[in-house]
Amino acid sequence: MTMRITGSMVVRSALNGMNAARRQLSITQEQSASGLRVNRPSDDPVAASRATQLRGESAEVEQYRHNVSQARARLGTTEDAISSAEDAVVRARELAIEGANGTLDANSRQTLAKEVETLHDELLAASNARSEGAWVFAGTANGQPAFASSGPFVSGSPPPTVTFGGNSTQIEIAIDQGRRATATLDGRRVFQGDADGDGSPDPGREDVFAVLGELWRALDTNDQAAVSASLDRLDRVQGQFQLELAHVGAATQQLDAADQRLSSQGLVVTKSLSDAQDADTEQVFSRLVVQETALQAALESASRAVQPSLLNFLK
Repeated sequence: MTMRITGSMVVRSALNGMNAARRQLSITQEQSASGLRVNRPSDDPVAASRATQLRGESAEVEQYRHNVSQARARLGTTEDAISSAEDAVVRARELAIEGANGTLDANSRQTLAKEVETLHDELLAASNARSEGAWVFAGTANGQPAFASSGPFVSGSPPPTVTFGGNSTQIEIAIDQGRRATATLDGRRVFQGDADGDGSPDPGREDVFAVLGELWRALDTNDQAAVSASLDRLDRVQGQFQLELAHVGAATQQLDAADQRLSSQGLVVTKSLSDAQDADTEQVFSRLVVQETALQAALESASRAVQPSLLNFLK
């Protein structure tokens, strides 16, 4: 039995071909505009699932890199503060050597004491250094400055005392799965030499504020022997600061290594994500040209098929 091809069948076939060509062109145009081969899960369920996983890994790597950057900033501020404090101590030592000279009179030593007051203020400022709004030597107690002074220097009176208002908890940040790095130092240990928290400097360490306070009092009271005695203590403070700077250097090296590792890891994840979801630009544009031509042909075919005439209608 021979099947009769009607006009409506021809029209329907032409329209179906035109719609199919439009759908294919729409998909290719979307890939061309987005640069992605997979724009929704239905495009490629396996690739879409893999891309979702890789985007999660990429976000995790970026978060770790952000953590490393924050820790670097804090350690950089810490290093600058300790270096500034060390410079103040070096200058204090120079003043102590000058003040220990037996030819100086009381007025000259009081003049040196005035400069020690300034150095004491510089030390206090260094100990209260801030990074991104946080006092870097205050540990996790960031509601107030790390150190506070009891008051001004007054000739003939005891020097001000400095108290620690933070805590000794060193902040650590995650730099990878199961890996953490130190981002701060214990300010009480750094500036007061008290790592165990018993209120007194540990053996071989000094409370730098107390040392400068005693130097000031020795100069203010014209006590040459006490000025000379401060030199050994100032030397210990310098050694203390050098040791803390070494801790900062070690922590910074750990962060540098982590950043390099995360950078490499990020490149690998980015490449895998590109392989999973990105479109081949050359193929997409080539397909675009072919499909635009196919759609134009389908449109022309459909336009001929649907042109009615009285004669065709009567048939």
